[in-house]
Amino acid sequence: MNPRKLMAVVLCVTACATTVFAEDDFGIESASPTKISDPVNPQPGMMFRAYNVGKFMNADGLKGSVARLPTIAAVKTMADKGEEFSLKQIGKSDANAGMWTGFLKCKRAGIYTLTLTQSTRVTRGTAGGYSLRVNGNQTIAAGWRETSVDVKLNVGWNRVDLVCQFSRMASALTISYKPKDSMSDPRPLTPGMMFYDKKPEEDW
Repeated sequence: MNPRKLMAVVLCVTACATTVFAEDDFGIESASPTKISDPVNPQPGMMFRAYNVGKFMNADGLKGSVARLPTIAAVKTMADKGEEFSLKQIGKSDANAGMWTGFLKCKRAGIYTLTLTQSTRVTRGTAGGYSLRVNGNQTIAAGWRETSVDVKLNVGWNRVDLVCQFSRMASALTISYKPKDSMSDPRPLTPGMMFYDKKPEEDW
């Protein structure tokens, strides 16, 4: 091959490779994005599990609760299609915490402001408290009373994992949402507005 043509080919390949790496963060893949699988069989409501955690969880306990609670036996498991996050739907039991897992389906991607509110008649950490993950990211490690947080939501399915603990001194948890910096009133976000992945049960 003509030396000039060979040099041109080499330069072209180098330029193309440089462009590819520039568009791909210099060829280094970040470990920070969390990939969430879409539900296989989405059904209305959220998967709810009630637990007896014994002594109420402090900030450290709430922070790790999304991963820890599924490793212990649940008092009750059901699909929750209700209007609030509470233990009322299971009636009388010794449960003092609940975990909700489901998917929020968005028409538009963007930053949304979520506000979680749980009224308590006592001081922080002795009655209520909650922890929230969105798309695998620790959005609220441990919250009490009212907490607002900005969350990036994608078009389509967004996974939500919520843990909340209750006592006679703590009310149900409510969540509201609105686009960040919107002047409109926030709207309620309830278990019944979301979806859970109903997978076929194996024979037992």
